[in-house]
Amino acid sequence: MKNKYSPFFAAYNASVKAGNPNSKEEVIEAFTNGRTRSLKDLDVRELQELVRRLQMLVPAPSPSERAGGEVADKMRKAIIAIFRSMNKTVDEAIAWAEKQGVKGIKKQFNSYTTGELYVLIAIAEKIKAGWQKDIRKQITEKMNHEQD
Repeated sequence: MKNKYSPFFAAYNASVKAGNPNSKEEVIEAFTNGRTRSLKDLDVRELQELVRRLQMLVPAPSPSERAGGEVADKMRKAIIAIFRSMNKTVDEAIAWAEKQGVKGIKKQFNSYTTGELYVLIAIAEKIKAGWQKDIRKQITEKMNHEQD
């Protein structure tokens, strides 16, 4: 079951990033006019209204920001998928990308731009092609060895 407080924490964390200096308890206390500092004391409608008010504190991303984020996410998932197809873990894919870097610049996996991710995808595809070639070679050698 999904945590019923997760929308609150998502909205609260986004509001903090947007400059909200208050603790979660202070936010709840201000919202309830001092009645409580605990989420558990709010009914469903109060919780929904509090989340809505917190969301209003956060500026909405522009359409271009949303698209860039979605594109970058798909590109990161493509890198992970390439590594998963070679029986590697997500952590191994991320570690590779962070160690590989682009044009000598190494970054955290989620910090790469779409242009940099494009380069990483191309490199990962070359690695996969080499991996597949090695497997075909091993199979061929094994079949030739068995025929002898």
